[in-house]
Amino acid sequence: MADTLSRDEKNDAPAIERSGQQRPAASRNKQEKELKRPRKNENIVGMMGAYLEMRTKQAEAEAADRAKEMEERERETREREARQKDAAQASDFSIRRCISVLNTMEVTKKEKAKAYAIFIKSKENREAFICACEVDQESALIWLRSEMA
Repeated sequence: MADTLSRDEKNDAPAIERSGQQRPAASRNKQEKELKRPRKNENIVGMMGAYLEMRTKQAEAEAADRAKEMEERERETREREARQKDAAQASDFSIRRCISVLNTMEVTKKEKAKAYAIFIKSKENREAFICACEVDQESALIWLRSEMA
């Protein structure tokens, strides 16, 4: 029987005899390892949960940043369009255009000079003159003469 014992068992034999205990079986070691593994898995599950939570918060923050950027771009676009519209209207009611229209009317040089002063006063005067001329030049001239008085 001594021949059938493995070398490890022969080396452990004196220790077993001294303690009076048997050597733990390999299945017990396996069970202990299996008990330890779930703890590692629990740690991994916890870490993955924390990671997913962090990534979710990060994605939400990035989405909020993108939304802010889009709102800012839209606001800038609206402002740019408003400025372009104002610039287009300003050119529609420019002093140059008013004088050009005035030159098509029968007015004296003195009336022209006074009209220039009216056109310089405000954009509203130029706009009123141009718009009135598009509808009825005689009425526009009457308005202009009343403003000169």
